[in-house]
Amino acid sequence: MSSFELLSSDMLFKNRKRVVLDRGPSWPDYDKAEPFMVRYYPLFRKRPKWFPFNIFVHQILKSDRGDLHDHYWSYITVILKGGYWETRENGTFWGGPGYIGFRKGNDRHSLKIPEGRSTWTLILVGPNKGSKKYSRYQKNS
Repeated sequence: MSSFELLSSDMLFKNRKRVVLDRGPSWPDYDKAEPFMVRYYPLFRKRPKWFPFNIFVHQILKSDRGDLHDHYWSYITVILKGGYWETRENGTFWGGPGYIGFRKGNDRHSLKIPEGRSTWTLILVGPNKGSKKYSRYQKNS
C-alpha cells in the first residue's frame, strides 16, 4: 500500500475503522496475534436496528485460519482490488476485481489470499442473525 493510500484511508475513515486480529483471546498463542483484516465503516459503525443493511470496506491482509466458517448475516461482496481463492462446500473458486458474490449467513467458506498481497472488498451485510450456527474453526497456532 502506498503512503498516499494509507494516509487518505486513515483521514477519510478516522474513528471508523477496526483492525481484526488473526486469533482471539481464547486461541493458543494469542500473544502472537497479527492483523488479519482492516474493516472500515463508511455508513454506520453500529447499524441501527431500524436500518436494513450496513456497508463495510475490508482490506483483507491474510488468509483465513482454520476450517470453513459461516457469518452472522447474509451479505453481498464485491472485490475491488486484488483477489482471493474462496473454498466453499462445492469447491474452490478464484474471485478477482469486479467479482460479485451473494452468500447466505449459513453458507460456509474460507478465503486464501495470495502470499504477500492484500485484497480490498466492499461488503453489504443484512441484519445480524445472532449466532454462527456452523462455525468450526481449528484452533491451531
